[in-house]
Amino acid sequence: MIKNFFHSTVFKIAGLMFLVSFMAIASMFSSVFISDGAQNDAASINTAGSLRMQSFRMASYAQTESKSNEDIARLQEMIEKFENDLTTGVLINKQALMAGEESDELLKIINAQWQTKIKPLITSNSNLNPNEQVELNRQIEAFVTTLNELVLSYQKHAEANIATIRLIQSVALFSTLMLIGFAMLIVNRHIERPLSRLIMVANQISRGDFTMRADDSGKDELAVLAKTFNKMSDSIYRSQSQLEGQVQRKTQRLQRSNQSLDLLYKISNKLNNSDPAKIDYQPVLEQLATVTGIEDLDLCIMTVQGDGPYEHLVSASKDLPEKCIQHQCGDCTEHNEIFPNVGNNLRYQLTHNGENYGVFSVNPPQGKPLEDWQHQLFEAVAEQISSGLSMKHQLEQSRRMALMNERTVIARELHDSLAQALSYLKMQVAMLQKLQKKENAQAQIEEVVDELKGGLAAAYSELRELLTTFRLKLDGQGIKAALEQTIEQLKTRSETIEFELDYQVSNIPFTPQEEIHLLQIAREATQNAFYHSQGSKIVIAIESNNLSEVTLSVRDNGVGIPGDPNKLNHYGLAIMKERSRNLEGSLSIERVETGGTEVKFSFIPEYAKEITEKLQQA
Repeated sequence: MIKNFFHSTVFKIAGLMFLVSFMAIASMFSSVFISDGAQNDAASINTAGSLRMQSFRMASYAQTESKSNEDIARLQEMIEKFENDLTTGVLINKQALMAGEESDELLKIINAQWQTKIKPLITSNSNLNPNEQVELNRQIEAFVTTLNELVLSYQKHAEANIATIRLIQSVALFSTLMLIGFAMLIVNRHIERPLSRLIMVANQISRGDFTMRADDSGKDELAVLAKTFNKMSDSIYRSQSQLEGQVQRKTQRLQRSNQSLDLLYKISNKLNNSDPAKIDYQPVLEQLATVTGIEDLDLCIMTVQGDGPYEHLVSASKDLPEKCIQHQCGDCTEHNEIFPNVGNNLRYQLTHNGENYGVFSVNPPQGKPLEDWQHQLFEAVAEQISSGLSMKHQLEQSRRMALMNERTVIARELHDSLAQALSYLKMQVAMLQKLQKKENAQAQIEEVVDELKGGLAAAYSELRELLTTFRLKLDGQGIKAALEQTIEQLKTRSETIEFELDYQVSNIPFTPQEEIHLLQIAREATQNAFYHSQGSKIVIAIESNNLSEVTLSVRDNGVGIPGDPNKLNHYGLAIMKERSRNLEGSLSIERVETGGTEVKFSFIPEYAKEITEKLQQA
């Protein structure tokens, strides 16, 4: 801790500031001390200089021949002032400060000269003789010479003090400049350059570059800060690298998910918008291999009843195993779930609603097991393919059922119409044979022959109508189109009869049986009106009561039906009644008060019955 403290930049700057302050204080203290010792130098020099003048003046007064009392008093004052300046005041204080120096010895000599030689001659009240005057002048000159030496010593002392102060100030100034330069060097080396480097690193980090490093070679605070900054930068760089890696991995997963969803969407779209029997799964297999990166994929498709595939699709060019060539498929088809085969190879059974349609084989490279997303995608694709094969199977079943239903409908129609007509003709032929054996039965024979002619014509007409109806149904057209064709056919036979079709049941889903019976009743009633009504207009209307009960009406404006309608086209009426019973409906033929005939047929469609049953069960 103490070692680190001495390496501290704060400690270095504080030490430099202390040294600079110490130098300033020392120089000021020295200057004050020296100045204090030299504060009386000027006064001492002035006082010592004045003693020379006083000496000459006292010598002048002492040599006066006739001294008056006033001169004697004046001389006495001058002596007292001289002694006072010499023995008290500034010179004595200066002597105390300069004890042992040259000026101290000179001052002692001056005091001795004054007391022993000069003062006795000056204080004498008698007039001095010439020898005494000469002696006095000689002593005064020697005394002044000593005073001059004292003044010179005081001057040298003052100059020495000034030189000392100048030296101290110069040394202090030079030392201060040196310390300032050293401080600037330390600040530049330990503060400015590391701090500038830190700022550069911070700017680089702000731009997203974490590779630049701060100078952490020292042991001061900035070095510690630089080390911490570098660690932080390394940590952020690692975190950024990890985040970039995570983002990249998530992006790859999202791309894979998007490709997987796109593949599943294309498969689903192909299943929904294409004929399941015509779907080619080879492009699906190749695209799946591209998305998953597993190039070796096999798709074996078989029938529901079969135990071996009838189609084997592969995603890559390869030699099929011998067991595949010889159709030994038990290892792949005798399982109901996903199972491993050899190594990490997987088999996905193509099952839907309990039916098996084949197997989907995935053969990844050795040592590279499937990832979860690949496994999920293969499962989803297997389900889609299974669904498509199931739809194909159901469509084939539906087509078989539709063909069987169509054949059943044709058989029923032949039985209800042509077969009955032929049966009726057969009975008439039998009656004719019996009448031929009787005598006088010519009239009855002719009547039977007429019945045979009419029956044959009706059977032929019925056959033509059935053929027309079957063609319409096989072409996929509805009741409305069939009625429009019937009207067009009748218009070609008569230009005087007007036809009107009011069709309001476009939204009702009729069954094939309902369509045929409803169409035949409408055609039969329309043809009866066309041939027998002798009217000018025929209205055909099919409407529904709230989409539940359907009503067919064929009305004309002709002569109307006779009293007993059973005698009019009795065979056609019988067929219409038979059809109405098949649909569990009601058929009525009535004379219209305004003129003409109306055939009305009402029944409840199969879909309405199913809805009613569901509501009752709920």
